[in-house]
Amino acid sequence: MARPIILGRLRASSKERQYAVPKGRGVFVRSLAVTNAKGGVGKSTTAINLAAALVELDQRVLLIDADPSGNASLGFFPRGTPSIGLADALLDNLSLAEVAVASAYPGLDLVPPGDRLSTCSDQMGGAQGLGQGREFRIRRLLKGLSDYDVTVVDTSPVLTPLNVAILYAVSEILIPIDPCVAALAGVRALENLVQTVSEFRLEFTDAGSLSIAGVLITRADRTLVSKQIESEVRAYFGRLVYERVVPVSVKFREAYARGTPLIHYDRFSAGAEAYRAAAQEYLTGSRLVLHADPTNAADPPATDDDTLRRAS
Repeated sequence: MARPIILGRLRASSKERQYAVPKGRGVFVRSLAVTNAKGGVGKSTTAINLAAALVELDQRVLLIDADPSGNASLGFFPRGTPSIGLADALLDNLSLAEVAVASAYPGLDLVPPGDRLSTCSDQMGGAQGLGQGREFRIRRLLKGLSDYDVTVVDTSPVLTPLNVAILYAVSEILIPIDPCVAALAGVRALENLVQTVSEFRLEFTDAGSLSIAGVLITRADRTLVSKQIESEVRAYFGRLVYERVVPVSVKFREAYARGTPLIHYDRFSAGAEAYRAAAQEYLTGSRLVLHADPTNAADPPATDDDTLRRAS
């Protein structure tokens, strides 16, 4: 019997899957939420550059900016984001294809948040309007997609009803972590929500298991503190942590101000190469498949690789 992986309160079987992402009927096969309950960890930067790097690997990518602040969209439209976007898909029953805009890079399209996304999130917290069936609002939109290989969703750091709906919709999550003193604080705040969503996905929907596609260390520097925190993160998550870290660099700000992913702004910089490596690991690496209760979950074939297992 495969032993459970324990990361704080998150539990999973130790089965590793390569290429095959858990999927349910009608759920988009490669759908990834870039999320962390802690702000300032480089979520938008990661979403932008991971999407651009995936395109270089011949993937057709839709980047959905689900943060009302529109940081990911500003990374492509620095003078102002389009007023129509995800909010209009939610409020006016439009498809994502109807609100998506093409970027300057073939193969990469963007769904901006739209001017009313804050209103959407507020409404999803109530019992009327978008609050009815709120957990499935984003999932319904993703089910209508057919022209992309990967959907990357940039989330806000606040645990809103909209973020909960995103976790019900996607197949995987990617957790960016900056190596600061409070690095694991956001992860621990995220654990309870992910565990609860995973339980309901398996019990009440056909969405299948939610999985952690990886953990990416961002904004790393050469200080002793940064190296110590990186070691803690690697000890906590094991092989889920991508091998290459994203270094802190002023080049990210320069690229962002010009509306260009660093992947294209400074192609051979350490940051660009780190995101290319992250994209490759996402496509080919292992992922942690979460279960509500490992004793009741279907037992996968036993594996000799216990690197991912961590005692709580």
